[in-house]
Amino acid sequence: MSYAKVLERACTGERLSSSEIVRLYDAPLNELQSAAHQARLRRADPQAVYYLVGGVIDYTNVCTVACGFCYFYRPKNHPEAKTLSFDEIRQQMEEIRAYGGTYVLIQGGVNPNLPFSWYTDLLRLLKREFPEIHVAMLSPEEIYGLEQLTGRSAEALLAELRNSGLDSLPGASAEILSTRVRKLVSPNRVSVTDWVRIVETSLKLGIPSSWVSMVFGLGETREEKVQHLLILREIQDRALEKGYPAKLSAFKVWPMRLATTRTAPRVATVGGAVYPINLDQAREVAEPVKNALIQPEEVRLHYLREVAIARLALDNIPNHGALWLTMGFETAAKALRGGANDMQETGAINAVNAAVLAAKGELPKVDENLLAQINQCIRNAGFSPVRRDGLYNQRSA
Repeated sequence: MSYAKVLERACTGERLSSSEIVRLYDAPLNELQSAAHQARLRRADPQAVYYLVGGVIDYTNVCTVACGFCYFYRPKNHPEAKTLSFDEIRQQMEEIRAYGGTYVLIQGGVNPNLPFSWYTDLLRLLKREFPEIHVAMLSPEEIYGLEQLTGRSAEALLAELRNSGLDSLPGASAEILSTRVRKLVSPNRVSVTDWVRIVETSLKLGIPSSWVSMVFGLGETREEKVQHLLILREIQDRALEKGYPAKLSAFKVWPMRLATTRTAPRVATVGGAVYPINLDQAREVAEPVKNALIQPEEVRLHYLREVAIARLALDNIPNHGALWLTMGFETAAKALRGGANDMQETGAINAVNAAVLAAKGELPKVDENLLAQINQCIRNAGFSPVRRDGLYNQRSA
């Protein structure tokens, strides 16, 4: 079937098959974004674009998974290894409260030195002292690590975390849900089967996924990206069909910035594109990465294509994010006209923060000026800004 026929089907709201979604990669970007925008208008509030005021706390950078693409982790005996104390976490929570944040993302590494009680004690402290702040904490990778550490099931662990105050489980650690890709870039990563199992267990227990994601640029094929999207669609299908008390709330996609990581040569060797953090780093990388390097404008175009395809493929996930922190406000505005309906949270995941800092960039300070920029970006795209909480309930500005 031609991409034009697939776009026609998508514009009428029909569900696309795996082969049809793959065909969308051949469509001109403007036509693809137009179809995605029509789908977004049907499946989300046609006038509103959401934004969230929140923060991120990286509680530890100690990790045994040792992903080759990660700027963030440190082995436990590394001089830069750290784990925050509860007082340090409390201080960061006070800062989030001070600028009006209502959401916090708390993630780190798989740290074998932390007992499970550390997490439940922290959650009880947070809900006692910061009851107005939605706590999205851990990831399927970290839950899997806790299974190995404690010998307990994800169901038992998640139930206790829920009872201690966990509001949602971020769907991080997915990257590309392909066994081949995971073995290529991070052999110790949680398996596709276990990732799906843990996310579904969370939904069955009434713990929403505040977001799920896809990270491209890891040497994956078009077919593997589509496989990833269909795995997410099937999780949501089962949650809806079986009446699980929680659902997947949102989806977001971004490019993995690999240029100076250990993973870059492996990805380049299999013919994958390697994305730089900035042009200075692009000039410094060695062979074979240099020949595979995708320059920033191409990165932005790839990103916008993935946003649009995800909107057309994931017909049962209502909210799709536009990223401004690493993609810029101009690109984020284009994403809002090409499938997205949400400016993602003012906090970012640790891998993004670490990549920004590695590029000698500065993390934005959450203040009135930044919120004004976010609101202006939304208006520039032709929508009305709507402030939300961690689960897409409207809040007063």
